[in-house]
Amino acid sequence: MSTRTHTPKLLGVIGVATFGLTACGDGAGESEASANWREATSVEDGGGMDQLIEDAQTEGQLNAMGLFEDWANYGELLDAFSEEYGIEITNDTSTGSSQDLINAVVNRQGQDNSLDYLDTGVSHAEEAAEDGLLAEYAPETIDDIDEEYISESGTWINHLGGTIAIGCDTSRVDDCPENFEDLMDPQYSGQIALPSSPTASEGSFMIVHAAAEANGGSFDDIEPGIEFFGELSEMGNLIPVEADAGTVETGDTPIVIDWDYLLQPIANDLEEDTGAEMEIHLPEDGQVSSFYAASINEDAPNPAVARLFYEFMFSDEGQNILLEGYVSPVRLDAMIDEGTVDEEALAELPSQDGIEAPQPTLEQREANQAIVNEQWDGTVQ
Repeated sequence: MSTRTHTPKLLGVIGVATFGLTACGDGAGESEASANWREATSVEDGGGMDQLIEDAQTEGQLNAMGLFEDWANYGELLDAFSEEYGIEITNDTSTGSSQDLINAVVNRQGQDNSLDYLDTGVSHAEEAAEDGLLAEYAPETIDDIDEEYISESGTWINHLGGTIAIGCDTSRVDDCPENFEDLMDPQYSGQIALPSSPTASEGSFMIVHAAAEANGGSFDDIEPGIEFFGELSEMGNLIPVEADAGTVETGDTPIVIDWDYLLQPIANDLEEDTGAEMEIHLPEDGQVSSFYAASINEDAPNPAVARLFYEFMFSDEGQNILLEGYVSPVRLDAMIDEGTVDEEALAELPSQDGIEAPQPTLEQREANQAIVNEQWDGTVQ
């Protein structure tokens, strides 16, 4: 993913959030004992979990950026980590773009205020890895994660994601569409919208992938997806409005295609504010998923804390906390099989079957983005 596509409600007022002000550690930063964690590629390499916890508490601080409280339930994840280990957390939420996180790592090298942990799009994570900015580290639960979600260098891991879905306000649409094919029905004239242009948004870009799958294309042939939306626009079903929670509530965009984890909060707000129900369907004729990448700064000022947070996030507890934020944690399938998944949180997802939709490779994304950038504006009016 290139940049985040969500716009948290709290963005303008959070600024820099600090959690766990009663940290056990003294905030002394990297200690002599914890310096070895820079070279450790697993908890065993560094001396075991007890040693990691001890060294992390000596450091006493986690520096992060862009982990919005209402994004993937990061607020609860940070609170739980801080409370469990007594770690103070500085989370700069003045920005959330992947590029800004990478810039912070580059510009703050050797500084105590540099970032320890990063949550970025896959393409940015891969570029950072190639530039030597990320540390190689595998959490204890790595065997639960399929290879397709782990970088070849071992420097980033997909930790959370979702699937493209169709959301429909049942108070304004009598017969909601469930698949891409359904969207071509004339009854949906003036009702369908995307969150933004696929030339600028990762989410909308993936929607075009899904539409291509539904119309005879593939991750290697995205043009049928562009043509589909061109037809949808020409017949008047697709409207040039950027859909969000506000446009759904006002009725301007009663049918929205977006990530399932972004549609569910909109559905919750719609029901709370108006009493209306939103149906959310994963289109069977065209499915695509995409995941964000978690990584550790090679130059992290708190290397032990960074790795302890990694361990926590990929644990059953951490993954279930993310699940409560309507995203699909990467270990979801394993936790379902092992019976460790939070069943109530799982029941809130449009599908309770785990991670099923495929995601395009980096090479496919790069090739397809060039095609979309070239053809979209001339095809979709």
